Amino acid sequence: MRYLLITLTICIGLMLGCNSKNNSKTEVVTSEEIITEEQNSNSEAQEYIEEANHLEYDPSKTLYFSHAFIYKYTDEDELKEFWLYHNPENGQLLYVPEDEMIDFVISDPDGNYYFFGNDGHGNDMVDAQFVEWVANPEFYDENETYPISDQYVKLIPTGKKKVLNEYSKIDGKEIISEEYKWEFTKMKGEQSTFITNMIPINFYQVYGFNKLEGDITLPYSSLDFVGVFGKNQTITEFKSGTTKVELLSYEFNPYFVEAANYQYAEQLPNGDWQEKALPLLKPKK
Repeated sequence: MRYLLITLTICIGLMLGCNSKNNSKTEVVTSEEIITEEQNSNSEAQEYIEEANHLEYDPSKTLYFSHAFIYKYTDEDELKEFWLYHNPENGQLLYVPEDEMIDFVISDPDGNYYFFGNDGHGNDMVDAQFVEWVANPEFYDENETYPISDQYVKLIPTGKKKVLNEYSKIDGKEIISEEYKWEFTKMKGEQSTFITNMIPINFYQVYGFNKLEGDITLPYSSLDFVGVFGKNQTITEFKSGTTKVELLSYEFNPYFVEAANYQYAEQLPNGDWQEKALPLLKPKK
């Protein structure tokens, strides 16, 4: 069964928060001492992350997701969140829906989506769907310059940039996003989008969660810009009128899935089902 290992954001926040508590004392502290203290605290937090990132697990039984995309969005004036867990080594994504039958959905960069859940008879099973345009080169021009404008809308860079929070870094570098304004030719409306190409992901997988057959979709179902933005362009903010979805953080936040506890089967040409090894898991050595 799945379980959330640890939420490092809280732990790191507590370590970094020690600075503010110590600085509130009445004793005089020099700027050099403050800088040294902050550097030591940040170093301890980084060591903690690096240590946790090398936790041992059996890849023939367990799936590991080291990072999390944390999005917030507005829903009828109410602020909500949804999370997508990510393994940057193999590009897989995990989404945990609020569903009685489905425990979680895992996608890979080739457009395969695996549904882990209960078959209604007490058996833990895995079902699969395939979304072709996630990876098929026939539906995507690698030589195009994205985002793509057409006769109906032009996407114009504004020159405005923003940086994700302090826990969101790639190889120690801040994640920077650039803004594009949507200029419509046939209709009125104000839209803007921030994107970054720094995160190693085929972002069309995210759009694919909103194109699955059945009831499983992301809470923010309007996140779909196939053919407009490129596969390597992560949406960090989309604003349309009064609605908005925004990436709060892309941070180290491990999640482990005991995938071997679920039975996987594929349908044969004659209609029969045959149990097989789950493609997401690595073969035993």
